[in-house]
Amino acid sequence: MAPRKRGGSGRGGLSFIFCCFNSSDHPEITYRLREDFALQAMEPSLPMPGYDELDGMFSELVDELDLTEKHREAMFALPAEKKWQIYCSKKKEQEENKSATSWPEYYIDQLNSMAARKTLLALEKEDEEERNKTIESLKTALRTQPMRFVTRFIDLDGLTCILNFLKSMDYETTESQIHTSLIGCIKALMNNSQGRAHVLSHSESINIIAQSLATENIKTKVACVGDHGRCVSGARRPQKNP
Repeated sequence: MAPRKRGGSGRGGLSFIFCCFNSSDHPEITYRLREDFALQAMEPSLPMPGYDELDGMFSELVDELDLTEKHREAMFALPAEKKWQIYCSKKKEQEENKSATSWPEYYIDQLNSMAARKTLLALEKEDEEERNKTIESLKTALRTQPMRFVTRFIDLDGLTCILNFLKSMDYETTESQIHTSLIGCIKALMNNSQGRAHVLSHSESINIIAQSLATENIKTKVACVGDHGRCVSGARRPQKNP
């Protein structure tokens, strides 16, 4: 099956780390997409399917990674055995991560609930830490989950939930780690072509990110400067279809 081409920039880029453990023709390879996410080749426990079926299965996996055409071609150039190892490794990871936090609906419900409690003053320290842990988990999910997670999050208007939360924050929340983490979620969303296009097309995203610069929290300021610069730069040029 011929690989489908994609014109986007990919989910954070793909770098190859080659580790030769023996003198075989094909070394063990780890495919690192970001600092916190890698496709580790593993020895599969299931027998490898026929080449045509394998190419179809592998194509679906690669599509979820939102890679550039160059990186897609590199992935499809791998030997069949390596494709099967990577496919089994990724599917095993997805099975292990099946929980409430693997569903966009969970995070959107949490965002709406947290936004409804507009102040941190009534929260215990543990509650504040738990809120930030949830937002950090969303940031990680937007960076590491398959593209269908990002697409579902967008379809459920997850970006608007984040922006509404940012707009509704009181002073204490604005100066907290929660603010920094929310900006980090927008940054993570912009790490793939569909998310980036969605952020740039949203009527309020640039203004709300710019307003977040008013915080005294240096970490939040730095995150905002990066996101706002990417938004302004992206808005000045036509966006490719994801």
